[in-house]
Amino acid sequence: MNQREESKLQEKLKLFYSKLSEPFVQREEEAEVVMLALLSGEHAIFIGEPGTAKSALVRRAASLLKAKYFYYVLNKYTEPDELFGPIDINELRSKGVYKRRIEGKLPWAEIAFLDEIFNANTAILNALLSILQERIFVNGDEIVRTPLISLFSASNTIPDEVELKALYDRLVFRHHVRPVSESKLRELFRAGVEIELKGIVSEEPILTLEELRKLQEKVKALLSKVREDNVFLQKYARLIVIFRENGIAITDRRAIKGLKAVVANAVFEGRNYVEPEDLLALKYVVPETFEDFGKAAAIIVEEIKLPARYLRDLQFLERNLERIKEEIIHLPSFDFKLLDYSKELFLIEKKLRKIARESLNDEQVQARIERLMDIIGEMKEILANKANFYR
Repeated sequence: MNQREESKLQEKLKLFYSKLSEPFVQREEEAEVVMLALLSGEHAIFIGEPGTAKSALVRRAASLLKAKYFYYVLNKYTEPDELFGPIDINELRSKGVYKRRIEGKLPWAEIAFLDEIFNANTAILNALLSILQERIFVNGDEIVRTPLISLFSASNTIPDEVELKALYDRLVFRHHVRPVSESKLRELFRAGVEIELKGIVSEEPILTLEELRKLQEKVKALLSKVREDNVFLQKYARLIVIFRENGIAITDRRAIKGLKAVVANAVFEGRNYVEPEDLLALKYVVPETFEDFGKAAAIIVEEIKLPARYLRDLQFLERNLERIKEEIIHLPSFDFKLLDYSKELFLIEKKLRKIARESLNDEQVQARIERLMDIIGEMKEILANKANFYR
């Protein structure tokens, strides 16, 4: 790809993420997990209560990719036929071959979502592990290469059973999904009613599967480059040791997968190099227990000194806001430039929310964000008066 093609592909990736999270309230992190899983070609699990838009988010991702999608809720009595397809009676009668019709089932899917995945019983576990690990499905006397990009799953528990631990280990990305916070409930109600009345508006595909494969190749290329970066690898190794010293059990395999997640984050951010901030992706990889989710994120923030970086970013954003405010004040009413400034404010507000989410309630950072949000509120009022925005 030349530079122009790369730039265009990156724009489409950002639009994909924006459209993916658009209908949902406070589900930016979940959308990030979906993005990182797709870019790295790995699998993910959302752990938490039902009714938090997990499957709807993944279904939307499949739609935006125009990917073949499979969804199923497992229970203790789920039969192999339900996931892998019914026995082909004609093949059995005519050739004596024990084969399944896999069209529309898991071995056929490019993106899949298995709800209550730890209800998987021994009758389906081995075949499921083969699909996850090797992307193969043994169908009678034939080995089928499955087109699966990523399998997403959900559970409200973390398994203790040894056989299910193997399944849990194959799910590289792990995220604890919480209900929408109190401050966002009214926004949730409005969005929920809109969906109840109209459904989630279907969108045209944003990325093609071929474009996703190109992005995955970028991840592989950067991963190859990073393995020669001794300075970064030393920093990464130190962080893995700190996780282990703090009681977070990380296998060597998971440590390697974590490096892939870090690189995928850099590609998601539009870079062909890694930065310390990319290590934040590890909060979606290293947790093993419920306690680990909060602990892992806190360790990363502390070790890479993120608050100081965020304060510098906020200082830059504040200067931008001051410039925009000055220019808005001097523009005449209904000037076309007011719309451009409205879009710029939206992007700054989005950036502030991202920093607020990642800074883990650092008091100094949060106070600065609140002040900037107040300034944005004032500027929206000016825009409302000048061009009838936000009304």
